[in-house]
Amino acid sequence: MTEQAPSYTRASDLPLFERPPVTEVSMGVSFEGIKVRAIDLGELRRRFVKTHPVVEEHPPVPLQVERFGRAARPGIEFQFMDFPPIPMVVFLAEDRSSLIQVQGDRFHCAWRRVQDETPYPRYESFRRDFLANLQAFCAQIGHDELPITQAEINYVNDMPTDGTERPDTLANLLPLSGRNRGNAVSVLPEISMVSTSQHFTMKSGEGVEYARLHIAGEPLAANPDTVRLTFTYRGEPGGRTSGASMLEMIMGFLDEGHDQIVRSFAVNTTAEAQKNWGRAQ
Repeated sequence: MTEQAPSYTRASDLPLFERPPVTEVSMGVSFEGIKVRAIDLGELRRRFVKTHPVVEEHPPVPLQVERFGRAARPGIEFQFMDFPPIPMVVFLAEDRSSLIQVQGDRFHCAWRRVQDETPYPRYESFRRDFLANLQAFCAQIGHDELPITQAEINYVNDMPTDGTERPDTLANLLPLSGRNRGNAVSVLPEISMVSTSQHFTMKSGEGVEYARLHIAGEPLAANPDTVRLTFTYRGEPGGRTSGASMLEMIMGFLDEGHDQIVRSFAVNTTAEAQKNWGRAQ
């Protein structure tokens, strides 16, 4: 992936927050047909050691796959490999706020808020670092064009309440919840907890499905006074556009996912809360 990196231009009407409640953001790609060797991981450590000196090994994580217009194949699949599977290797920054995950079919980068005062990196900054890390990975394994199967971007937002509201704060998002039934009389007791789940499928101009936006909201089990709102945009970069390089397709897909997530975040939160987060536009 040595071609000119696609630039990102923020849409003028995209909501902007000075202090968003983002606690974690990640983006990455999955691929197939490439042999990532243990020796490659050693070389990657040398590439990332200045910014990510801490190294951990974990079992590989299974891929979450979006399927469009086709059902998953039933039964158990067997694979015959001519080399042993490698673990998932995680390269972490000294303070563990930034990390890079590599395994045989997956490359992801993430940022997480390890302390309340840890500043959230703007999308433009996180995008730049992800792109540089991805290009370093491709250079190491000797593939300019990764056979990408999926890409995804994920945002996690933890939103504390003032402690006076019950943990049914999300009830106003559900039109059939107890407080939004108009004159209907409910025989049920007062709501004690509400979770939400929304799923949207994106289509190209030709009507081809290529991505899904998943939105989930629920109070934290460990702290019911905090509501967690998670946004995941996942799909096939090649289904979004044609005639572009793989790098252009990947970054264009992630840019679109970021914009969809920001707009959906603005729709799913109140104007009062957005004021507290310093909404600028």
